[in-house]
Amino acid sequence: MNSRKAAVPGRTWSRLRRGLALGATAVLGAMVLGAGAPSSAAPESFPDLSDNAFALSRSAAPPPAQMRQLDFMLGNWKCVVTTQMHGQPPETGTTYVAVRKILGGHWYELRSLQMPTVASPQRLVARQVYGWDPVAQQFTTYYYDDADGQGAGTAPQVTAGHAVFTGTYLFNGFRHIGRDDLYSPGPGKLYNDISMGLESAPEELFPVGTSRCTRH
Repeated sequence: MNSRKAAVPGRTWSRLRRGLALGATAVLGAMVLGAGAPSSAAPESFPDLSDNAFALSRSAAPPPAQMRQLDFMLGNWKCVVTTQMHGQPPETGTTYVAVRKILGGHWYELRSLQMPTVASPQRLVARQVYGWDPVAQQFTTYYYDDADGQGAGTAPQVTAGHAVFTGTYLFNGFRHIGRDDLYSPGPGKLYNDISMGLESAPEELFPVGTSRCTRH
């Protein structure tokens, strides 16, 4: 690993080090003096960290223009999800999904509620975020739920109304490669064709289910 210090010219590093030292001295001095004298300043209030605060965030940078390619996912959706694992009969359930912009549109957040089924009697609450990686020039996604499921994926190429995310995910103690083929076949429709495979053979994916969502 290259040292950051080595990358800074000697004279510049000297100034930075001197500035850091002065800054640390000032902070320590303020702490010592503050401990011995009462302060007339108003008590510090904890800042608002709610969604409203982030919605009003005045970021210096506008959201990446590429994020608009995921606009077809935005909204509230009622989804009929059909899964079929190897050697088992298909199972159908209902999942409610809401996708919105967060942090000024720099990220899109998906919130989902999977209703109980015969095979999965517990409700499942999940979160997922989607963003743009300007260095790799691709979309990224991060998933997590209340059953300790988690994972991350990428989509190198996205067109308006169609995105394919592939990544590594952990469910029920089993790690696998998962692929979400998301697309909109028409107004008010959001479909996902789901495939998965072994982590040791990421190129050998097989279909395991579909999600057919209608705007709610």
